[in-house]
Parts: sequence; C-alpha cells; structure tokens
Amino acid sequence: SRSHRQGKPITDKGSPSPSSTTRSDMPITQRRPSLRNGRCSAASTRVSFQEPMKVADSAKDSAGKLPMWRAEWDAVHAKGDCPYPPHPPRKYQWLPCTNSGPILNALGLLMWVPLGIVVFCVSLFLNLWTWFIAYTYHGGAHGLAASTTLPLSNRIIRKLFSLVDVCNVTELPKPWDEAKAKQAFDAFRVRNGFAEEEARILVTTIPDTVMKPEVWHKYRMTDLASTATVHYVHVLTAPSKTFVVGYTNFRDFDGTSCFNLIKGFVATYYDGEAPLVRPTVGSPELDLRLDTENEELKKKLGALPALRCAVGTSYTMAVQYGRWLLSRELFDAFGCASPECCSVIESLSLEETAKMTAALKARKLKPFAHLMTTSAEAAKSVPKKYQVERPILLTQVSCQSRYYMPKVERNVCGNWLIGLGTRPTLDELSSESWASKFYTGLIEHIESFSGNAAWSFINQTVYGMSGYRANPRKIFWFNNYGLRSMHEGAGGVTYHWAPTYSVATYFLVCCVCVDGRMCITISSSVVPQGELQKAVEHMKKMLIESAGGEALSTARVGLKAASFAAKLRHRTERSCAKIRRSSFAAATFGGAAL
Repeated sequence: SRSHRQGKPITDKGSPSPSSTTRSDMPITQRRPSLRNGRCSAASTRVSFQEPMKVADSAKDSAGKLPMWRAEWDAVHAKGDCPYPPHPPRKYQWLPCTNSGPILNALGLLMWVPLGIVVFCVSLFLNLWTWFIAYTYHGGAHGLAASTTLPLSNRIIRKLFSLVDVCNVTELPKPWDEAKAKQAFDAFRVRNGFAEEEARILVTTIPDTVMKPEVWHKYRMTDLASTATVHYVHVLTAPSKTFVVGYTNFRDFDGTSCFNLIKGFVATYYDGEAPLVRPTVGSPELDLRLDTENEELKKKLGALPALRCAVGTSYTMAVQYGRWLLSRELFDAFGCASPECCSVIESLSLEETAKMTAALKARKLKPFAHLMTTSAEAAKSVPKKYQVERPILLTQVSCQSRYYMPKVERNVCGNWLIGLGTRPTLDELSSESWASKFYTGLIEHIESFSGNAAWSFINQTVYGMSGYRANPRKIFWFNNYGLRSMHEGAGGVTYHWAPTYSVATYFLVCCVCVDGRMCITISSSVVPQGELQKAVEHMKKMLIESAGGEALSTARVGLKAASFAAKLRHRTERSCAKIRRSSFAAATFGGAAL
C-alpha cells in the first residue's frame, strides 16, 4: 500500500447551489485521498485531499515502457498539473477479495446445477407474473414501450442502470469564457426541463500543460451522485483549449444521449440559443412515441412471443447465475468492479481517419467490421493470461430512428438502445468475414424487427433484463456510434466516453468518429493498465495500416510468431528450472550418501 502525507481537510458541503459554481481559486496541487482497493469511503461530508504522490522507483522504466499496474499509473498522473475533481469517489469496495479463488470456483461448479434449478424456478415465476400483468393491464410490450424502451415502471433494470455513470471528455481547441459557459448551461438546463438538483455545472481554470489523457484518468474516478442526480458538467478552461467533462446517470440516458447532451450544451455556448433535445411525454414540441401504425411491429410484440421470451430468459439466467451466483465477479454487475478497472483513450488525426476511411471504401468494408476486427486483435495482443478465449460479445443498436415517431435526427436524449450479442471466439472476432457477417445479420434483425432485436426489446421493456450476464469479466462490449459532429464553432473536437471507475468488462470498446476524427476508448477489469495501453496503441496502428487488408495478415503472423516465441521461452525456462532442481536434488542426495 502507498502512504501519503495528510493534507489540509477541505469541507465539502455537497452539491453547489445555485446550479453553477466556479472553482478557479482551488489550488491545483490538491489530490484525492488514497483509495482502498480502488474505492474511497465517504460516509461523512468532509473530504480530505492529499498532496501529489511520489512515483516509486519501480514505476520508472529506462526503456520508456508504461507502468503495469493502475496504482503506478495513478502515481504517474498525480505529478500532472490537472486538479482532481473536488468530489472523490464514494462507492466503497467493501468486498474482501477481487477474484474468485480456487475454493470459491470449485464450490460454484459443484452448486451449478442445484442453484440453476432454483434460479430457473424463481425467474420463471416472476417472468410469468410480469407477463400476465403487462399484457392484461398495460397493453403488453407495445404499451410499456409507448414512449421509451426503458419504461419508468420497470424498476429492476432502472435500478441496475442507476448504479452506472457514463463519463465523457470533450476536448475543444479553443478557450471558453467561464461566465458564458455557466450562462449557456443554465439556458440549456432550463430549456430541457432539468431542475437545479438534476443538472449542475462546475468551472475550473487549468494551465495549458494539462493534456487529455490526464483529464480522462482523473475525472473518470468520481461519482455523479455527489454533485447532481441526472447530469453534471465540469468545464476545465485553459488559455488555448477547453475540456468539457460530463457525467450522466445511465438510468435515464443511454450512451448516444450522453453525447447529445454535451452537443446541445456546446451548441448553446456558440449560438446563444438552447436546442430542445429531451422529449417529454405529452409535449407539443418534442414527444417521441412508438409507431402505432406499424401492425407488423405490434404482432412481433404480442403475447405469444413475449411468453416464449419469458421461458427462454429464465433458462439463460439459470445457466448464467447458477454458475456465478457464488462468485466475486457477480458483484461487478452491481457497480462494484475490480479495483484494477483500467481505461485508455486514443484518437486518429483528420489525415489518419481520412486514409482509413478511403481504404475501407475501396474494399467495400464497413467501419463497424473493421473496428470490431482491430479491437479483437488488440485483445489478442495482450499476454495470454489476460485473454478470454470465448468472450460474450455485446453490442447495442438504437430503436429511436427506426420505431419511434415522428422521425427526427438522432440529436435527442432518452434510452432507446437495446443490447444484442452472441458468443464467438477471439479468432472469430478478429476475422473480417465473421465481423461483416455479424454486422449484416445485426442490421437485418433491427430493420425487420426480428431475431435478437425483437427478443431483446421484449426482454428490456417487459422483464427488465438487458444482457442478464452474471460475469461481466467475460463480456466483450463493443460500441460504434458512427459519424457524429459538434458545433462548427468549436473548431473540431475529440470525444471519449465510457462508464466511470465502477464498471468495466473484459474489453469495453467505445468508438465514435466526431468531426472527422476517430476516437477510441477501451476499458477493462481484466487487462492491467500498462498492457491495455499497449493494446490500444496496437489497435490504432492496425486501424490505419490494415484498412487496406494487407497489414492485417502481416500483423497476425507477427502475433503468432510472438506467441510462439513466448511459449518457447516459457518452456525453456521450465526445463531449466527442472534441471536446476534435479541438480540440487542429486547434489543433496549425494552429499547425504557420502
């Protein structure tokens, strides 16, 4: 553990009021308290900050390699000029272990069948009861999803999602005026019906030496609940640039909506007029409703498909939770992720993105497939012990522009994403043909509202299940938000987003092309920080070089050669160790005989 010298306590009186506050007078040397297993206890309202941590000699590498563990990574960023957010993380890592040991794993395997039977019976009873109530009194899945695919009545999934905060960092190459930023946010908040306790802003002055990776690393280590209930923005203003850091409760808004909230705020700053991006039930200005004229949609959301879904979901939950109900990894799904939950950001320049896009168009390869393939190659580039050979692939599609009326641009905020996925191997994920086939099937299902799309829609709206995977450390969560843009007055931005420190999976990939720049964020609860950093750098290289199709096969040959060399080196070391042990035993036995 690291020891730090206690700084002077600073009183934290909770959320500021009114909704905008300036923190320009806060010393930039203030640091958060040391974290126990990656979390901090904040039962009282008084928060203590620490002085910058000293970097251990072990964290320094003459060859320029990155630190392996997040504790060392924390120490590296602690030397920077960016202040920590004034509110430290409040989720406390109270579990005594971070992984299931051999005894717990053996117990889980032994109890898999009996626990699976119990889970199936309980889940089937609850699903059948929910099905009866939904289709008797609420118009079924179609009635529940009339205004959103995440209805307010569905307390199970809303409670689960409320444990997750989405963090994003937008870098603008222009300085912002603090007073104007606060006025713009208040105008945007009022226009979209947020109360003061629901949405707040904080403005802090920083030096030009602060860089985006440091901002991302420090500001994803905080919680929304300590500042606002729905949406919170922290603006960091420098002489030549601005960082807009956003936190949004995943209960109310999906990842696309989190982008649109920041986009609307930026547009308000430059236009002086706030856009309406938040639909409200019954509003004459903006109210998105499920297409009631689509008879085919009603048919596929009928009682019989929902009944089949109830049984199928119960069986899947029995298999998943029967195995992992007694595991430590189960708690990752409840905002209690591994303390080594790491995250790395990277972006391509305008020229690099244009080069990649042109090469993909020439080959008629979809960016979705290319991004999935290269991210899988990045996952395969880490040491074998950090790989999941057969992960659970999870991706999301939006229902807003396909099933909701009136048809508007995807600039609005809500919760219309549904999760779709399958169970491939890492080799299949890194195959362009497999990724292209998966993408084609994904589009077919969502456009015809068939297969996994209809199943997931019913699951999420009626039964409150989205993914129902009990071990997040097996999930390869892939997000590609395609082409997006911010206000042209911002001068071209980069945008990165992911859940905060409390949530990650085996590989959580978030990609979006904003203002012509491809932005990548990868988080993991399995891969250490240093290895994850090298994996993201490898993905960036592959995105550019393999877009033409040639470098990908070359890179795979290189990876296989490196893997073979590592195995050969490992076997050689084991053989040498055996020889040394044999020599020692022979010498000992010979000495005893003499």
